[in-house]
Amino acid sequence: MKKLVLIISLMLCFDCFSQEVENPEVAAVTAVVNQFFEVLENQDTVLLKQVAFMQGQIWTVNTTVNPSRHSMRFFKDDLKSLISKNSYLETAKSIEVKINEEMAMAWVPYEFRLNGEFSHCGVDAFTLIKDEGLWKIINLSYTIKKDECVE
Repeated sequence: MKKLVLIISLMLCFDCFSQEVENPEVAAVTAVVNQFFEVLENQDTVLLKQVAFMQGQIWTVNTTVNPSRHSMRFFKDDLKSLISKNSYLETAKSIEVKINEEMAMAWVPYEFRLNGEFSHCGVDAFTLIKDEGLWKIINLSYTIKKDECVE
């Protein structure tokens, strides 16, 4: 009986101390998502062109109005409007990545600050594909809400 308890204890210890190695593809997708947030913060149109396809779409679901509104624009539409006197800071609360071969999705709850003041929160859903070995954003859908946000 003592041997059985010892064996089970050892098996549990091995599992407790095993380290999960991060998938390099997940790390690469996460890096692109974080670079997108840098684009917003630094109003960096050059970096935007590196991390996103300009013909890619951006979908917005705004639930702060009743009835909620949906809108679509292209990344290329943001090139001029990104440069502003306003400051933007989008902070990811977490990033969950799913990958299937050369396509990836990133689910990113976020909070957004405009000129240092809390503006809204929501979820970003990024779709990325691998282009010449690099992950690029082809679609971004996001929600905008003010209720249920944790500041």
